[in-house]
Amino acid sequence: MKKWLALFLALLMVVPCVSALAEYDEHISFTINSTHSNSSMDYNSDGMYKYISEMFNFDYEVYPVSKDSQSEKIRTWINGGTMPDIVSWRNFDYQEYATYAEQGLLGALPEGWEEKYPDLYQMVKVSGLYDKLHIDGVMYAIPHATFARFSGMQTVVSNQTLYYRKDWVEKLGMEPFGDTVTLSQIEALCKGAVEKDLAGNGATIGFSTDPDYYSNFLMQFAEVDYDAFMKADGTYKLAASDPKVIDWISFGKDWYEKGIVDPDFYLNAISDTTNKFTSGIAACMMHNGAISSYHGYKVTFDSSTGLNSDECIGVAAMATDDGVAHTNEAANYWSATFFSPDISEEKLERLLTIMNWACTQDGQLTVVVGVPGETWEYDENGDVKMLTEKDANGNYPSTPDLYNSYNIFRSLGILPDDYSFVNPSNEKLVVDQIKAVYAAKERGYIIPLDYDYEFFASDAKSQFSLDFQDEITRIILLKDADVAAEWNSFLTQNQAIWEPVIADLNNAFFK
Repeated sequence: MKKWLALFLALLMVVPCVSALAEYDEHISFTINSTHSNSSMDYNSDGMYKYISEMFNFDYEVYPVSKDSQSEKIRTWINGGTMPDIVSWRNFDYQEYATYAEQGLLGALPEGWEEKYPDLYQMVKVSGLYDKLHIDGVMYAIPHATFARFSGMQTVVSNQTLYYRKDWVEKLGMEPFGDTVTLSQIEALCKGAVEKDLAGNGATIGFSTDPDYYSNFLMQFAEVDYDAFMKADGTYKLAASDPKVIDWISFGKDWYEKGIVDPDFYLNAISDTTNKFTSGIAACMMHNGAISSYHGYKVTFDSSTGLNSDECIGVAAMATDDGVAHTNEAANYWSATFFSPDISEEKLERLLTIMNWACTQDGQLTVVVGVPGETWEYDENGDVKMLTEKDANGNYPSTPDLYNSYNIFRSLGILPDDYSFVNPSNEKLVVDQIKAVYAAKERGYIIPLDYDYEFFASDAKSQFSLDFQDEITRIILLKDADVAAEWNSFLTQNQAIWEPVIADLNNAFFK
């Protein structure tokens, strides 16, 4: 029976190719820019490009732009009317999107696209943005869901996770940590590690962090999205004005003065946070908890310290002393695809068809893993089985190392983060631990994401800019500070910046 299942699955993978050749007799050419492209790379010759281009009968010209300058270049293309037929913009801004759409600078999705491209539509629905990207009833963008098929998350939560030295927990005689770690446990670990100089360098660090991550760490316990606006009692208010924000700045100040936190945290860049932990001189850090990030930290730790990260590093959700994990709801998307207003109907239909296929399971696996039958196949249970050989370190070759065009196709459907949960290339220990941490967060207190605010546009909102992290850091460092007085003074001094946003929000949602 299993052999017949495997044969059936293999045949299914061939069918799209056959039907596509019959359906797409007319060859098309289009121009494309993706979130990652390089002028020195050939994107038109590898196996992934050949497989997909033959399936859908096309060729493309890539407009290469580095990720650091992509936003600037795309703005130039859009405003100058010279954008490629299709663009995937990594950090698009809703206010700009609305303005461009209203000015006719973006191509609209055709009426009835939801029925014609159902898998693409389902991805957009999962992203949570289907209702938010309509301008006068028309959509001009395709957002890309981060998690859709494989993660198992019902509510997408922040990936910010506590990494800690579980071998130091043991050395200090503490009980092993579980999937959640309380603030008291974090404090005890850091205090003990510093006092006993467990790094052995005369300057062991407790909690490795930087201004941005430390502010985020504290404010998840304040239970508000502190640098945004929130609904309360039939009105909008500045989230930073919630009294709990002051309580948690005070908490952070206390930790700093006790030596729990890296004494130089205010000087650290984000990379310094990870470097101090992975070099083996810090007891813990809060950082990106994606599966790929955890793998990277483990590799760096092993090579930097000569220790075994399996034995030394643990991960956990961060919790108050009652054991309740605290986190933020995360937006379930990253990047969005836009079309030129001058794109032909034939090109638009073909591109939407390709994107719809990229949202099916076979398509998703192809653009993320590689050509079926070449780099992977379904096993007898319907799971992905890798066909490539592992290297001396026991790792399969990465998809971008095998195919340059991965960087073009990866942003047309569901993002690779989703597949990481079932990727056989990923270490099972890492996947299981990250899954457990996400599950612990989902069981805890989740600060909801206000999509109304996130996708609201007004002149006042576009001008709203306050560096809350800098102010939190300043107060933490200020000796003998009256935290409430300092914070309230900061809010009062900047009232002219945030009050107009509240007026606009209330006019839009509580009129």
